[in-house]
Amino acid sequence: MLKPEMFVSVNQPLDLSSVGEYPILSEVLLHWRCVGDGRPPQRIDPLNLPPKALPFLMLVDLEGTTDAVIRLAGTAACDIHGRELKGTSVHDFFGERDARLVLNDLHAVAESERPTLARRSYVSINGKPWSYIRLLLPLRPDGGAVTRILKALEPSRFVAVAA
Repeated sequence: MLKPEMFVSVNQPLDLSSVGEYPILSEVLLHWRCVGDGRPPQRIDPLNLPPKALPFLMLVDLEGTTDAVIRLAGTAACDIHGRELKGTSVHDFFGERDARLVLNDLHAVAESERPTLARRSYVSINGKPWSYIRLLLPLRPDGGAVTRILKALEPSRFVAVAA
């Protein structure tokens, strides 16, 4: 079995203007923009998102500058990892190097208050290599600072990678 530390994960930023190549992510972004009216919204109602997106969504709460914890995970992520992911820290979910990369990405979105699009590959906590296209969207749950991130994956681009 692969261990996260044995695999060099890749975060390849993609230009947000290319989101149209990913139909589900494009719809999620469009809804986020409409709800936020130019700013990060307080929340997104999942019932207004494409049904195909729901299993591939994750809400992540930032906990200061050193951690982020999964608030809600779609069924695809939970099924792949064989357990409920709610309450899981990025430090529990990723190897040390990968956790830092993920935290940096989450905090960059929070600080810029802008969505990002990226291609990502990594080895999960269950030792399986994955590749996907992800969209990170900032949210202001209290109406103030961005402290929550909606992570959405393009279902057709979420694939297991041959080890």
